[in-house]
Amino acid sequence: MELLRKNWQYIAGGIVGAVGGYLYWRHVGCSTGGCLITSSPVISTIWGALLGGLLFSAIFPKNKPSKTKIMELLSSDALVLDVRTRGEFAGGHVKNSKNIPLDELASQLNKLDKAQKIVVVCLSGARSAQAVSLMKKNGFTNCHNGGSWLNFKE
Repeated sequence: MELLRKNWQYIAGGIVGAVGGYLYWRHVGCSTGGCLITSSPVISTIWGALLGGLLFSAIFPKNKPSKTKIMELLSSDALVLDVRTRGEFAGGHVKNSKNIPLDELASQLNKLDKAQKIVVVCLSGARSAQAVSLMKKNGFTNCHNGGSWLNFKE
């Protein structure tokens, strides 16, 4: 049961994708047999399940801390690191946040304290998830994906 709870994104996406793959084969698929993916209902269903699982896992990322946890971090003087572009940041941001665009983060990690609590934000949570992954690979132990900066806009 724990496995299902932790991986529901892959399972739900796989089921939705499998149904979509089968329906695509049934109604649109390649009747000549010359199309590798849609020539067989089994192959079309498997591809649909794989793509659905990947899509759902991207839309509903795992290990995202709760808003309560993020708010606790922010109240304990955690740094808010915004990884959006400079133009996006100029258009609005969390008060007292630091902007290091994701494409510059790897070269600027030395400007951050590895022991400091850091909440990483962007527009949707996708870039902040990439940033947290990069930071953890480089020895940051207390960084968290805060998702969208709009959640913390004052």
